Amino acid sequence: MKRLIVILFGLAIMLQRASAASGNEQKLAVANCDFSFRLLKELVKEQPAKNIFISAYSASTSLQMVCNGAGGQTKVEMVKVLGLTGMQQAGINAGAVEIQKSLNAVDTNVILSTANAIWCRKDAPVNPAFISDNQQFFHATIENLDFDDPHSVGAMNAWVASATRGKINQIVSGPIDGATDLFLANAVYFKSKWLDPFDAKATTNRIFHLRGGAQKKTPMMEQSGRFDYRRGAGYQAVHLRYEGWSLGMYVFLPDENSSPEKLLDILDGDKWQRVTKPGFKDNPGTLVLPKFKIEYGVELKQSLSRLGMKQAFGAADFSGISNHELFISAIRQQTFVEVNEEGTEAAAATMVPIAMGIEMNPPTPFRMVADRPFFFLIEDENTGVILFGGVVFDPGEAM
Repeated sequence: MKRLIVILFGLAIMLQRASAASGNEQKLAVANCDFSFRLLKELVKEQPAKNIFISAYSASTSLQMVCNGAGGQTKVEMVKVLGLTGMQQAGINAGAVEIQKSLNAVDTNVILSTANAIWCRKDAPVNPAFISDNQQFFHATIENLDFDDPHSVGAMNAWVASATRGKINQIVSGPIDGATDLFLANAVYFKSKWLDPFDAKATTNRIFHLRGGAQKKTPMMEQSGRFDYRRGAGYQAVHLRYEGWSLGMYVFLPDENSSPEKLLDILDGDKWQRVTKPGFKDNPGTLVLPKFKIEYGVELKQSLSRLGMKQAFGAADFSGISNHELFISAIRQQTFVEVNEEGTEAAAATMVPIAMGIEMNPPTPFRMVADRPFFFLIEDENTGVILFGGVVFDPGEAM
């Protein structure tokens, strides 16, 4: 009889059980960028015209923990989907330690925290080496629970609520399947003010153009000044920094004859690192951006399977976790984001000023009005890790 494991990430993944800054940090960050774009594209295809907000970083961290117990073709597929082909597990673990340390030590003006946990069914035969590796390299909290006791669900939900400052209060619902042996979880929480906040007095109700031609009034923030700005083929984009300079949001507005889907289709991790990101230049201009709030939940099993992670959901090799036959039965993610005049709060379950010189040919001021669907990324500038990504089709959907 097959058994289950469940992986959660502020966010969540489920595995089921069956009986019978260094080079490593840089490689992991590059892989994260590519995985972020591929996963966001897949979800946009699956859920057209729906607001989306994900943390590919949280998802990949949970799966990297599972990789400590994966073998054979199962592991080959997992590391390929995560963009880690060619990296040894020791390098993956070492890079994870460095990234987590860097993220949890960002500027004091920013609240950014990550946490990992593993809950084991009481008396389940889990390989001690698997537990040890995830404690050492992912600083995972380890706890044995009686999954037949309804209070175990409350204990796991209390952990994710604490790790996300109450923004995500439930990631597990009971009763727990009797075949489930493990839950693995990662939670990410981020809150910061803008380096240059929007003036609330300048916020006014404007028309936002929805997909399909409908319109709705929504509160739109406005700010004029100097921005990191890029005018690309078929889009405008602006980089907004948070206090402390260690994190930033990139907002991409497709031209009226384009769409978030078309723009995402031409972006990937390599292009982002080599071409798109370096193309942002200091420019005077005006930005009009809607206030928005998204509460989002998604099952990622289908998306990851289409990306190439197939065996993990069936005849999997997780012999490094247990002598039971294990497979991933589900992958679930819960996220939250709110963007307003002061800054951004997000959860899934962050420097040196540039001196201005005299310009012989000053750039033409731009005007970027995000009054139609757009997408955005929140990146840690120190590591290059994309923490969150989302697509806004309706900024008033959850206001």
